[in-house]
Amino acid sequence: MYEILSLIDRFGPGIVFAGTFFEGEVFAIIGGFLAYRGSYPIELMAGLAFVGSFCGDLAVFLFSRYFSGNGWVVRWKKKPKFAKALRLVDRFQAYFVIVNRYVYGLRVPGLIALGLSSITVPRFLILNFIGAGIWAGLFTTIGYVFGYSITSVFQRLEQMEHGVMIGLAILFVLLALFFAWQQGGSVIRDRLFSRGRDDKSETPLKPAPSRLASPAERKAKD
Repeated sequence: MYEILSLIDRFGPGIVFAGTFFEGEVFAIIGGFLAYRGSYPIELMAGLAFVGSFCGDLAVFLFSRYFSGNGWVVRWKKKPKFAKALRLVDRFQAYFVIVNRYVYGLRVPGLIALGLSSITVPRFLILNFIGAGIWAGLFTTIGYVFGYSITSVFQRLEQMEHGVMIGLAILFVLLALFFAWQQGGSVIRDRLFSRGRDDKSETPLKPAPSRLASPAERKAKD
């Protein structure tokens, strides 16, 4: 488990930027957690989360606006979530740019709907800048504030990992003994049975008791 933490520490900035560009909250929280551990300044982690979120949303918005006939955009337009996002965009256009990233499952369809709406690019840039700043600051702070709790979770996972390894070791030993008994035990049983058969074969056969001849048989012989 500590190997995982060391990898996160090593590649933290790239993980936070790429994660917030493509996904969202979890990676911003990871950035705050790394700041809590002292691996990187919290300003750096918040800045990377902001840039990743801002650029990711802008990329989807511009792509859906200028490549609306692309198959990827068309497939998203056929999904039920897109219809829901489109209704929200029509009612709360400016507000939706800021809050869209908080609604689980609506980030991509919401951005596509915004790209196909009447909102202008400069207006989207300003609102996206504000939304990404609030979002990055919030979730990075959450990761920093609850860094102790996240550390305790990793410690529990470490304990569970040791327990699982011990359990697997015991299971391996039991299986090894079982298969050893299956192989070695069969040899022992065969030897015991063969020894029993040998003992029976070496036992001398008793002669059959002689039957006394009857008086008629004796007279016939005479």
